[in-house]
Amino acid sequence: MAIDLARVAAARTEPEEGPPAGVPSPRPRSGWWQRLAGRPIFTRQRITLEDLVLVTQQLVLLLQSGNGLVPSVGALAEQMRTPQVKEVLEDVRARLEEGRPFSACLEAYPRAFDHLFVSIVRAGEATGELRASLARLAQILEIRRQLRARIREAMTYPALLTGIMVVVMIFMLTYMVPRFSAIFAGLGDELPWSTRLILGTAELLRSRWWALLPIAGVAGFGARALWRRASVQRTWDRLKLSLPFVGTLYSEAYLFQLFSSFGLLLGSRVPHLEAIEIARRTVRNVCFAQFFETLAEHAEGGRGIAQAFREARFLPETVKLMVSTGETSGALDTVMGQLSEHYRENLESDVRRLSTLIEPVMLVGMGLMVGFVAISFIVPLFKLSSVVH
Repeated sequence: MAIDLARVAAARTEPEEGPPAGVPSPRPRSGWWQRLAGRPIFTRQRITLEDLVLVTQQLVLLLQSGNGLVPSVGALAEQMRTPQVKEVLEDVRARLEEGRPFSACLEAYPRAFDHLFVSIVRAGEATGELRASLARLAQILEIRRQLRARIREAMTYPALLTGIMVVVMIFMLTYMVPRFSAIFAGLGDELPWSTRLILGTAELLRSRWWALLPIAGVAGFGARALWRRASVQRTWDRLKLSLPFVGTLYSEAYLFQLFSSFGLLLGSRVPHLEAIEIARRTVRNVCFAQFFETLAEHAEGGRGIAQAFREARFLPETVKLMVSTGETSGALDTVMGQLSEHYRENLESDVRRLSTLIEPVMLVGMGLMVGFVAISFIVPLFKLSSVVH
């Protein structure tokens, strides 16, 4: 999405129409139903990662071109086509014109700009390197966007095969199977269990499909309530890391988030304790909780964080050595960046390998499904033919 830099530069030099000096600029929206305790209504709405990457990259471009922060945010708001992004940027610009810090303006939208984003902006404001901090943040966000796109692309074909399997099953149960019901009516208990199961399922879908809707609704609400329980979340977090092959993918994804967040935060001169707390919120898995507690204890005691990494059993020795060397040489942020790149490459490679492995497994599954249905009807047909002869 292109930005009219000439118009932004003109807006920076020409006075804007508005209220007299000393009078705060009015908010772009009004109405008590749009605000609750001074917070905009879109506070609860998310901004997609794609839009966030675009906003950050364009903001860096505008700042590098010599434009001020307020006109840059205003230009972005005018160019955005997504309504919720436009609303957020317009309100951020209004808050900036009132003299509020940029980080405080972004903090009003916790579901759009997470703790990592706000902390990087706050650190850039404190050090006077806001543009450089945003540039590093844009790089990390772009890497995450590309990684998510590759994972989504790798999972598209398996998802398509799953959809085809479901459609084929529904077609067979609602159209093909009922045609055999009258033929097999005389066999009764002589039918194989698999044939009776398929005929019963087909009859349920045809005559009592309406009863399945409330059952599915109750099951969905029950699963959602169960999923919100802390014990279930802890069990799922541990299970994700112990599953064959898939556990490796989850572990690499968590480590990529850990090292990329640490590298970005330390490179922006965020204090170690604050960086640990932000990374804890980024890596959402209870299995890493003890590791972050150990990190915080070492950082608070002034012992550095390399010792905590050396005590972590889930990290290879090469990673521990690199972190120790980085802390000793004062280049810990650089080492963290290198480690995040390493785990990103490993994750992409393993996702491609998983995709190539899933495809034949799905095809075999479809063949077994069709074969199960076919055998379930071929066997009774042979019995009928023997009775006739």
